[in-house]
Amino acid sequence: MLDRRYKTLIVLSKTQSFTQTAQELFITQPAVSQQINSLEEELQLQLVIREHGHITLTTAGLNLAKFAKQTELESHKVITALKSGTEHLKMGCTLSLSSTILPKFIQHLSSRTNIVTTKINNTQHILQNIRDGKVDFGLIEGNFNKDEFDSFFVQKENFIGVSHNIIDTSAVENLFNQPLLLRENGSGSRNIFENWLATQNYRISDFQNVIEIASPSAIVEFLKQNEGISFMYESLITSELKSGQLKKLDLQGFHVEHPINLVFLKNSYFKDTYQEIVESV
Repeated sequence: MLDRRYKTLIVLSKTQSFTQTAQELFITQPAVSQQINSLEEELQLQLVIREHGHITLTTAGLNLAKFAKQTELESHKVITALKSGTEHLKMGCTLSLSSTILPKFIQHLSSRTNIVTTKINNTQHILQNIRDGKVDFGLIEGNFNKDEFDSFFVQKENFIGVSHNIIDTSAVENLFNQPLLLRENGSGSRNIFENWLATQNYRISDFQNVIEIASPSAIVEFLKQNEGISFMYESLITSELKSGQLKKLDLQGFHVEHPINLVFLKNSYFKDTYQEIVESV
């Protein structure tokens, strides 16, 4: 639905190069320059700064490219649904929530649409998937830029420390000699723990032995059989806590509840749809 000039601007905002944009769009470099000039003249806005053979998009150019990209993604979704008569919802979800909250969302969505696609990854990957249009919305527990994304609150989750054995938790310093199992960088649960540590003037590097594991279930299985500690959502290990296979760390000063949000692009045409989904689950 966008004219080709806006599509060219979208690509230019990504490549920051007339040459690369021309190659990606299979047009000439002068054609790229002509389209951008035409857009600037029509809108009476400077979109690109040209200096010493390099280009930089202005704030107006970046914001317009961002708006154009979102318009293109959402207009494609609307037209596809109108043509097929079938709603296709693409949902992202972080790993930590995939075994707890995700199933009830899938159950609800499958009752209202014939096609549900789910991508599971860490918070940063899901946010990038939303930007790229690979998913329509994401269930995440991590932080996100509220200038870029809108959200609806889903629920709060208790975030706790756990271990296989009872250990001294009178102060966080007493844990530094314990193996610390953490998710990878970009994970929301890791970010929550890092932020809490920072409030105590500590960092992950203060732990003597840090083990990164991308799978929450793998962390749980490791802890059930080995020494070490980790920090995760209580709902992930309800049965292990009841059976005594894992024990909650009564760490002084550690009382963390974190919101789970359904996140989507700001000013999305489908905002009412997402609100309806949250209210119905």
